[in-house]
Parts: sequence; structure tokens; C-alpha cells
Amino acid sequence: MGECGFKAGIAQVTRIKYAIETDIADLTWNLGAIRELGEGSQTEQAKLALRQEINHDIEHIYMLLAMLYDTRSIQLVKENIESGTSEGTTYAVELLDVFLSEQLKMRVIPVLDDLSDSEKIKRLEVFYPRVSLDAKLSLKFLVNRDFTQTNRWTKATVIYQIGIQKIADFKLDLIAQLFNPDRLIREVAGWSLYQIDPNLYFANAPRLEETQKRWLDRAVLKDMPGHKLMLYEKIIFFQSISVFYGIPGLTLSYLADISKEQNLATGEYLSVDERLNNDFYILYSGSVQYFENSRFVKDFHKGQFVGEMLSAPGFINTNLLVGKEDTTLLKINKDQFYEILSDHVKLTDKFLQFI
Repeated sequence: MGECGFKAGIAQVTRIKYAIETDIADLTWNLGAIRELGEGSQTEQAKLALRQEINHDIEHIYMLLAMLYDTRSIQLVKENIESGTSEGTTYAVELLDVFLSEQLKMRVIPVLDDLSDSEKIKRLEVFYPRVSLDAKLSLKFLVNRDFTQTNRWTKATVIYQIGIQKIADFKLDLIAQLFNPDRLIREVAGWSLYQIDPNLYFANAPRLEETQKRWLDRAVLKDMPGHKLMLYEKIIFFQSISVFYGIPGLTLSYLADISKEQNLATGEYLSVDERLNNDFYILYSGSVQYFENSRFVKDFHKGQFVGEMLSAPGFINTNLLVGKEDTTLLKINKDQFYEILSDHVKLTDKFLQFI
């Protein structure tokens, strides 16, 4: 609504200011969590997810400010902050100092100013005090935070980290998350519990509804016939593809939700004629050859899109993908993908650049 020029009336001003303060409170908590998680490769995904949450909160703050103040002025502030120059940031802060109310000024400026995490926390903790936690307690709070304060991807990265580190203190938390209605959380909680104590996994997984247990077993038990990738593994894979570089993990989690595995053995073929096929594919592993009217056109390898930019429709089985080796593809329905694009502008921009 802020981008459409909506301006808050007197009745909405208080609620919008409260929403801004809520965003800043969540942002301050996340800054503290990043510091408490410490250094090391095992914490990188969780800290990246927290950074992405912080960026989302900042975008939301800009939108809310645009409802309270002149939209062009807020856009000018945003452009100068995002320029990354000290001059641009200084000019933006001066603008904010002119038109923000005193209450908002003391809270918003530290968030947008070019300050270190420690300095931001120091200036904001006056308004949003937070008890310092050690790394383990910080993980515990992140696992159990309400979804209004965090998102599914951040929770998943933290739960996965617990499994990597095999932190036995979190067994009960992981058992509770086995019954989370979100499949992403459920899978990664099951995987982490299995890493820590397989017997506990086998004792608690049967308590799930039968269909959910079957999906969970296929994702967690790697040696089980019909094993499938976890949604978490798909998201990590999407992050490695250049076309998705910089796209938040939360957005990619929605893409993982609609992707389905399809395996091709060496020499096996798959028709991609548009009249019969409303999907496109991303190669997760292996490689395939693309044939058009029985004529070899090109090879496709890991991380490449297949099917969206191929030639015009032909007759049945004239456009084929043939496995050069055992290959795993992620099949994505075009209609569902375009729905995701309609809700996520940054992903749309990236995809338009790609095609």
C-alpha cells in the first residue's frame, strides 16, 4: 500500500508506528543472535538467514514510513542508504533527522545508519532491552520463537545446525518440531533428531499420521528405497545457482515446496514437448542431452534450467531429454512458478534477467 501512495489517516498512525517499533525490536533481537552464534562454517547458514530477516524488516520499515511521510522523501532516503557511500548515508540520515518524529528518529536512524552491529545494538538496547545469551541458549530461543517473530527458513537453518553439531540438549525441542505442520520444519527436525539419536527418531516418528511418516522416512533415511531429497537440501541447491543469487532463503523455500524430483537413468528419455508438458526442469545432479526432431542440440548440466527456453512445440516425443548418466531433475510446474513470481518482485527481476 505504501508503494501505491496510501497515506495513513489519524486512526492508523498509531498502529503503523507500533508496527515499525515491532520490526525494530525483532531486528535488534536478531542482531544480538548473530553476535551470540559466533564464528564458524556451521553457523553461516543460520546467520545468513538472520541477515535476510533483518533486510526484510528494513524493507518493511521503509514501506511503513512511506505511509506516514512523503513517499518521494522516503524513496530518496532509501536510494541514498543503498548507494553504500558515506556521503549518501550521511545525506539520508540528515533527511530523516528533519522529518521524522522525535520518537521514531531515535529508533529508526540507528537501524539505517552505517554503524557496526555492536554500535546498533548499543543504541537500540535502551528501547529494546535483551538478555545476553550464550550460543546454545540463542539456538534454543530461535527454534522456539513464534512465527510472527521469525520465518520457516531461519528455523530450518537453526534446527539443521543443531543436527550438524549433534547437540543432545535439544532432543525434546526436536521431537516437538516433528509435529510442526510445516513440512520443511518437520523434515529437518527429523533429520537432526536422527543425527543425534536414531532410536529416538524411530520411537517418535510412528506417532505421526501415516502419510507424513512415510514422507519423513523417505527424506531422513538415506538408505531407504525411494529416498527423496529434503526440502532443505533443495533450498541449499537453489542458493548455489547463479540465477537465484541474492534471493532470500524464505522465497526459495516456496520454490522448493512446488518442486518434485524426477530421476532419469542413463539412456532413459523424457519428452518436453510443450503440448504435453507444463513443467520445466532444473538439473540437480548428472547431465542430459537435448534432442529436437531426433537431432542433438546441446547438453545440460547441474544447475541449468531445461524446458523453459526450448524451441516451439513439436509433435509427440520430438523434443526429448536423454540421460547421459544417472540424473536427478527438479520438476517445477510453470503455473505454480509464475504464481510465486507474482508475489516476489526480486525473484521476478532475477528471472527476467536470466531469460
